[in-house]
Amino acid sequence: MGISDSVKKAGAVIISAAMLTSLASCAGLFGGQAVIDAAESLGDAVIAGDPGKIIKLSTEKKDSEIAEALDLILDDGNYSDDYQDYIDAMKDTMSYEVDKSSVKVDGEKASCDITFTMADYEALDDDEYEDIDDIIDAIGDLDTKDYEYTVKFTKDGDDWLVSNLDSDDFGALFDYRSYSLPVTNLAGDYVGSYDLTDIMNQSLVGSTGVDMDLQGSVEMEFYLSLADDGTFVFSYDAAALYDSLMDYLNSNLDTIFMTAFGASSVDELETYSELLGYDSYDDLKSDLGDQIAESISAEDLESVDITGTYTVEGNEITLTADDSADGTIPTNGTIEDGNIVINIEVDDNDIIDEDSIDLVFVPVA
Repeated sequence: MGISDSVKKAGAVIISAAMLTSLASCAGLFGGQAVIDAAESLGDAVIAGDPGKIIKLSTEKKDSEIAEALDLILDDGNYSDDYQDYIDAMKDTMSYEVDKSSVKVDGEKASCDITFTMADYEALDDDEYEDIDDIIDAIGDLDTKDYEYTVKFTKDGDDWLVSNLDSDDFGALFDYRSYSLPVTNLAGDYVGSYDLTDIMNQSLVGSTGVDMDLQGSVEMEFYLSLADDGTFVFSYDAAALYDSLMDYLNSNLDTIFMTAFGASSVDELETYSELLGYDSYDDLKSDLGDQIAESISAEDLESVDITGTYTVEGNEITLTADDSADGTIPTNGTIEDGNIVINIEVDDNDIIDEDSIDLVFVPVA
């Protein structure tokens, strides 16, 4: 073999090796393109904030903890209008790129890297903003930040399904949805509610010794009004609570009386009513209903109206009641997702059997 032939063969080997390397790295071969397509579908669903689509592209079941968590954080109904405006502004800055050269396929398993890019929302902490409009304007001027996510796939028939939605890197893509906005102007009206239904049910079970399947709910509502001049009014409507209590009790009287008398139907209550000297069960229900109403007098539920001043620093709000206030008010609260969360002390309260409750005050539309 001459030198020229050896050179030709060596060149052929080099060319062949280069071709093999090129082919091996070409993601379009051996199922690689299908992995890229799956990764791009996931990227589109993440940016759109579509939990149903994300779960459909994954190995997760619809009722898994991850699926429920995604439904919760991506449900626009869980956010105030202002916070939703912030989310929409952030989504407008989001993009992604699939690194095709990173695709690896190994039988029924595969992986590839996706780089998501969005505005560096945490840089908003470097300034203060009068309202949400100022924040929206600022988002458009922020530098961007990259988030790396290595997606792992499992083959399912002809589909490649994401198998690592539980990755911290994937969760970080949605951290912007739990960011506390640095808004200094919180002026407006807010409402918070506390569900007393379980407490009412426990009270009724305690008095009868029998579990009852009761319908409806009892809500205790609180109101917080913040003025532009830094003053606030905190109130609770006792009359509204009384009406809610009576509506709940009246709608469940049949069940309560059947339990108390050991009756299995309203017809049996007619018999018991006659034995007790009533013309009908309706008369008995009216009489006992009035007695219940008298035992829970509206006058016993005192309304509260507390005034004072407030200050805002970062995501914290401080409330200071006037010396003449007819009650107590927590001194601190936090601002979360456009809502105000404050801890209310309820010591020596005949209705709530807890020392304090956390109330989420949502802006009144």
